[in-house]
Amino acid sequence: MVHSQVVRFLFCQFHFLNSLYETSANVEVKISDGHIRGRQLLTERKTPYFAFQDIPYAKPPVGDLRFKEPVKPEKWEGVLNTTENRKVCIQFSDPSDPRETEDCLVLNVYTPVNSEKLGTHELAVLVWIHGGSFRRWFGAMDSFGPDYFIDKNVIVVTLNYRLGPLGFLTTNDGVIPANNGLKDQHLALKWVNENIEVFGGDPAKVTIAGQSAGAASVGYHVMSKKSAGLFRAAIMQSACPLTCWSLQKYPEDAAKLLGSNLKWNSRVLSKLLSATKNISSDDLLKKLQSASIADLKKYSDINLQVPLSKKNCHAFTSLTWTPVIENEEDENALVTGMSHENIKEGNINRVPVLMGINSEESLLFGAQNIQLQCSLFDPSLKSMITGNLRMKEGNKRPAGYSIKNLYTESLFSMDRAASVNLISDMVFAIPTARHAHLQSNYTDVYFYKFSHLGKLGRLVNETVPGAEGVAHQEEIEYLFRSSNNRDMSKFPEEDRITHDRLVTMWSQFVKHLNPTKGKNELLQNIVWPKVTPQDFFYLDINTTLAVAKDLKNFRQYEKIYSSYAEEKLFTY
Repeated sequence: MVHSQVVRFLFCQFHFLNSLYETSANVEVKISDGHIRGRQLLTERKTPYFAFQDIPYAKPPVGDLRFKEPVKPEKWEGVLNTTENRKVCIQFSDPSDPRETEDCLVLNVYTPVNSEKLGTHELAVLVWIHGGSFRRWFGAMDSFGPDYFIDKNVIVVTLNYRLGPLGFLTTNDGVIPANNGLKDQHLALKWVNENIEVFGGDPAKVTIAGQSAGAASVGYHVMSKKSAGLFRAAIMQSACPLTCWSLQKYPEDAAKLLGSNLKWNSRVLSKLLSATKNISSDDLLKKLQSASIADLKKYSDINLQVPLSKKNCHAFTSLTWTPVIENEEDENALVTGMSHENIKEGNINRVPVLMGINSEESLLFGAQNIQLQCSLFDPSLKSMITGNLRMKEGNKRPAGYSIKNLYTESLFSMDRAASVNLISDMVFAIPTARHAHLQSNYTDVYFYKFSHLGKLGRLVNETVPGAEGVAHQEEIEYLFRSSNNRDMSKFPEEDRITHDRLVTMWSQFVKHLNPTKGKNELLQNIVWPKVTPQDFFYLDINTTLAVAKDLKNFRQYEKIYSSYAEEKLFTY
């Protein structure tokens, strides 16, 4: 139920403030928890919109709430100032951010509706979940400016969620709940459902979207019965729940390793920690709740201590703090069952999906670095098979040999392009394609490959003959305004056209569930075909748009996995 909203302009004299084009028009509205004050801004194209930033959607997860599921916030008195981003969740990677705080469960709403139409609940809504390996990044405006979607008359919501062990550590026995970071997102989606009408949005027209870990998160919500009804469509960029690094099968081991690394005051507890299997989950929770953030940061990077047999991905692409499968009997469980089997059997929320990849995702990590890491495969081809892919030990070497032959007749230590292409495919492209292909049995799926290597999104200056293309994250700059793209006129025309195309297609999907609805010269009047169970169509987004079929080595991987992997899979 949406509470009645109150709109009151404080003053209306316009002026510009730096490159954000801030005006002096502020506005107050009433949401379910109290009154908030936002500010009016202008996009680069001078479209006015209201920004409400750092709105609490949960109680601060501190003290007894640290390592616990999120709880709705207390109502407040007076008017809460929501005119800037001051809060970032604790980051578990360098560099640190001065805004880091555990009191970080906030979201941002950006709406293009004018003051008279606030509360009319007409517009479609894009809810963006940021990536960052489940251990870094945030939803603040400086990274995800809403301008381009605002220009398309779409409401944008961005959010923070707990990261690293604070969001994804669990004892897997109910003492420390699982997937608290995903449950933060879930509570934020419920907040949107309850409050978005106040900002002119239609709760029946919500699309959830994300990139990398954010895309995997979106995929988990698409599979979760708990999230049913909170959105009508989904966008997944460069990841999904079938990517090997997006699922941790042995979370209790990681929790106890972190606990054993922390400083304990009790000699008795120190003795207990010498045999980690005897650590009490209750004692571990107490210690973790009292530990300093500095110590949690210092001792949480324990990926290399996890045995190779328990890594969720390849030795150098594994992550420690990620979503896990929960006990189905837990009434608050968000992730249940094996992801691959859930999608295969249609045990999902059957909503339209737009998803895809960048052409050479792994370039972000450095071609030389990737080559050195892939050289580990040369003496042990079976190590190419990830920990989350169920395969008998005797099948791993022949499967690895078959995969290697798709990329090189030489050694990975001597072939940079092969190394880049392998990791781009195995860690990003093939699992995402498999997800799309399976889900096409039950709903509309639009798949893309982003191949335009322009200056606008350039994060990596390195190119590799045989592996030229777009690195991980580089499409973000085409969709959101940031400090890197404040002035679009500085970029080549082909970049600006690609930018306009992406925003147009993404916006049309959010508004109409069809990214190429109607004839559009900007989009070359193209019709983006859906993936079908028989044909894997996709849109190749380069300096021009083209419909293509059978992404990269997808069909070859399907044959290899069907020959060597077990029938029921966790990831792909």
